[in-house]
Amino acid sequence: MVRRMTDSDAAGAAAADSAAFLKAWRARDFEDELKKDYASYFVYEHDGVISGYAGIWCIYETAELIRIAVAPPARRAGIAGMLMEHILKCARERGCERMTLEVRKSNFAARSLYKKYGFTEISVRKGYYEGEDAVIMEKDLV
Repeated sequence: MVRRMTDSDAAGAAAADSAAFLKAWRARDFEDELKKDYASYFVYEHDGVISGYAGIWCIYETAELIRIAVAPPARRAGIAGMLMEHILKCARERGCERMTLEVRKSNFAARSLYKKYGFTEISVRKGYYEGEDAVIMEKDLV
């Protein structure tokens, strides 16, 4: 089930993050994010285990996807899609008119997911990820 992240979820989110990313966030990073009034984070929890999460920042009319991850054992089960639907709904409810994100150029699975949800590639940031390009994507929410 997808639900709003709380401080008590920070360790579980950090575990999912470390399974998904080379530069993982720690529990403290998630706790710090939850203190920001413009941040909204959600977790996917099943049988007491957090296997995915997503977070956005809503600043004025723009939402930015800050981070989304699903632990490898739980992938290909629709969890990322459920998380995407929650953050898109949240952004709309908070009055955002568009959402942006950046993704590694080589992350074809993530780029495919974002395209499925209506994001389009609008630019490239050269060398953004330790020398690898980042693809900037955007979606209108209105």
